[in-house]
Amino acid sequence: MVLKFNINELSNTKRDKLGRNIDVLVFRLLRYMDLERYLGSAANRVYYECGKELGKSLEPNNIEDLIDFCEKYKIGYVEIVSENPLKIRVYECITCSGLPNVGKPLCYFEGGFIAGCLEKIFNKKVRATETHCAGLGNEFWQFDIKVY
Repeated sequence: MVLKFNINELSNTKRDKLGRNIDVLVFRLLRYMDLERYLGSAANRVYYECGKELGKSLEPNNIEDLIDFCEKYKIGYVEIVSENPLKIRVYECITCSGLPNVGKPLCYFEGGFIAGCLEKIFNKKVRATETHCAGLGNEFWQFDIKVY
């Protein structure tokens, strides 16, 4: 049996004393569990597809909804770098900001999330390719967006 919760169910915390906020460390501990040990190179694809499913499920109406969600839930500060071609940049990324340069991008989940939101907005297939990341030595992450 596969468990699936909608966004309203996930928002119901019932944490009267501790509240809704958690430290970035807890998020990163969950995010950087060693899935590659179990899934090999497919782990990053799993992260991307899970992010994509989440992005679609939020049913954003426009890019401003994506930007607002990221800021409200402290995923990062989103900026549209260019519209044609579409490039999206995020500062203070919850996943990678402050991490060392490891020579590879780290934000597959976020790329999928952006692609899923944009697929819902544009009603077309979208691919988000990460070009900048703390894992590559950058101060921000950036995605080049391809709409099909």
